[in-house]
Amino acid sequence: MVETKLNTYLEEIDRKKAGLEKLSDDIWEFAETAFSEHNSVKALADFLRAEGFSVTEHAYGVETAFTAEFGQGRPRIGILGEFDALSGLSQKAGLEEKEALIPGANGHGCGHNLLGAGSVAAALAVKKYLEDGHQGTVVYYGCPGEEGGSGKAFMARGGAFKDLDCALTWHPGVVNAVSKDSSLANFQVLYSFKGISAHAAGCPEMGRSALDGLELMNVGTNFLREHMLDKARVHYAIIDTGGYSPNVVQSEAKAIYLIRAPKVGEALELYKRVDKIAQGAALMTETEVEKTLIKSCANLVSNRVLEQVLDQAMTDIGVPSYTEEEYEKAAAYTATAPAGADRGYRDLIEDHLDPENISFLRKNKNRRLYDFIVPYEKIHLVKSGGGSTDVGDVSWMCPTAQFNTATWAPETPGHSWQVVSQGKSETAHKGMLYAGKIIALAAMRLMENQELIRAAREEFDEEFEGQTYVPIPDEVKPRAISDIQ
Repeated sequence: MVETKLNTYLEEIDRKKAGLEKLSDDIWEFAETAFSEHNSVKALADFLRAEGFSVTEHAYGVETAFTAEFGQGRPRIGILGEFDALSGLSQKAGLEEKEALIPGANGHGCGHNLLGAGSVAAALAVKKYLEDGHQGTVVYYGCPGEEGGSGKAFMARGGAFKDLDCALTWHPGVVNAVSKDSSLANFQVLYSFKGISAHAAGCPEMGRSALDGLELMNVGTNFLREHMLDKARVHYAIIDTGGYSPNVVQSEAKAIYLIRAPKVGEALELYKRVDKIAQGAALMTETEVEKTLIKSCANLVSNRVLEQVLDQAMTDIGVPSYTEEEYEKAAAYTATAPAGADRGYRDLIEDHLDPENISFLRKNKNRRLYDFIVPYEKIHLVKSGGGSTDVGDVSWMCPTAQFNTATWAPETPGHSWQVVSQGKSETAHKGMLYAGKIIALAAMRLMENQELIRAAREEFDEEFEGQTYVPIPDEVKPRAISDIQ
């Protein structure tokens, strides 16, 4: 009887379907990058405020962060929403070929327009449950700057998430699956070389090339790759070469480095080694180098108790149904992807141990849409993925779990024009609303059975025994892409 009642609260998402889809599409149109998401924040905050949530803007010292809260007392469950886009990924919606909507502009190449609105959908259903006389609080966290900004890490530094019993979130993707693996911790650093300008032909001996220093740093870092962890990653982008006149010795040069490893301590150790390479390059060229920490984020720590609650909710609700037209459209998008562009499905198969589950995944690999649920194995080896997410910082504050739903065609590469093009499709909307129902049902079940919350907390405490979260230093402030110089 209780379960039947819980399902009626999910109908709130169906009733608000049109508004939620419009909210997602509006954010797709805004396409604002890290810490510049003012229109997206206004749309989300206004929507939640109109639905009766208590909204706090500029939350935790971050200008484009906000919270929307409803209810009172415990359990206190957080739902994470994101809404930032990526630079240079503008794309017309619905096209099966690359064509910018606005050349050089931004685009939602990671589906965060869907993520933000889908999490709003979940919050609406939980609010309906709480309005029916149940005890507890739901908090929607509007989290900016996930793409290269670590907005949640800045929010955590300001005190967010630590008062929650647990946090739940999701991410758009190509499959319906509960996430089991970890992510890479990282540090993002600006290295600025300063030298002495001179005429490159008339008096080159008077010059000290900052660009030489930076190039030697890059060479040294590339030699480092042989001597770091297999799962560690170092990437860099040169953002200032010191000018475009070859007959001038460049007095300035800058690069942004992103340094990643499976654990925070490992990433910090690698960061120190890259620092030494920068200092050595400066010594070789008689230049100076300064470093500026832009941001960091922690590795994601999984919580099996919460994952199993999410998996059960995903199974009980059941995947959306699709039209033949949607299947055909998905196949057309898959055909645009370079062979091997998305290795996610192959990794899924490799993550499984049960022969029956492996067989199931292989059998369904070539479906036009992944309209099934990837089997969740209670016994599994936690692996570090190839990417990073600031959800990791939340997972150090409270028990946290997340999942994916199918919003894109199989083989869709992440951070691509194909993702942007599919961002307003009916398939994407269905996956978004499905995600909202999964989070809502899981949250309500946790509120109904607080033994699950206690078990999740026990697992959390065991996992972090003896470990301390190290926040971003106070002097480091959130920075929009345009402010990094």
